[in-house]
This record gives sequence, structure tokens and C-alpha cells, in this order.
Amino acid sequence: MKNFLSILVAIIGVVCVVFGVMFIMQAGDNKTTVVGELTASGLTTGTLNAAYDQAKAGLEQATTAKSVEGMQSAGWQKASLGLAKSNLETIDFVQKSGIFAIVIGLGFVLAGWGIMKKS
Repeated sequence: MKNFLSILVAIIGVVCVVFGVMFIMQAGDNKTTVVGELTASGLTTGTLNAAYDQAKAGLEQATTAKSVEGMQSAGWQKASLGLAKSNLETIDFVQKSGIFAIVIGLGFVLAGWGIMKKS
């Protein structure tokens, strides 16, 4: 029974490692896509926050001036830049989750090996 348990724990560990690697690879590909689209629009990841703050200030100015066209334009800019910021943060979270999954998976593999060695 202990051998079955150790094999099961080791298999779960291998699955965690595989999913962790997949998370990291997918996040890297998606980050390349998002950064490429930002670069095509004339922004970089370093200037994204400044552009978002500028769009936010423009929206506030248009709201106080009661300019409907200005509110729409600044609103669309703010929404688009906010989505880009959230995409980059989600990609970073997925990369960190992949690293965490690999560490947990290696722990399970070592635990399964330890249980097998003990029995």
C-alpha cells in the first residue's frame, strides 16, 4: 500500500511540474504578444503607466468641461490602457504560479521518493 501511495504522490508531483512548465511557457508567449502590440501602438511597458495616468487625467478634464467627445475618447484610451496593464499583471501572476507549481511538484516527487525509500 505504501508503494502505491508513493507512486501516486510522485505522479501528482510530475503532473504539477508539467503544468508549471506549461504555465511559464504560455505566459512567455502571451507576454511577447502583448508587448508586441504595445510596441506597434507606440508604447513600451515602461511608458504604459504614464500613458494610463495621462488618459485618466484627460478623462477627468473632459468630464469637468462636459465635453462628450473628449469623454468618449479619453474613456476609450483609459479602458484600453487599463486592459493592457491588467493583461501584463495577469501574465506575471501566471508565470509566478508556474514557478510555484514546479516547486510544489518537485516537493511531491521528493516526498513520493522518500515514502518509497522508507518502505
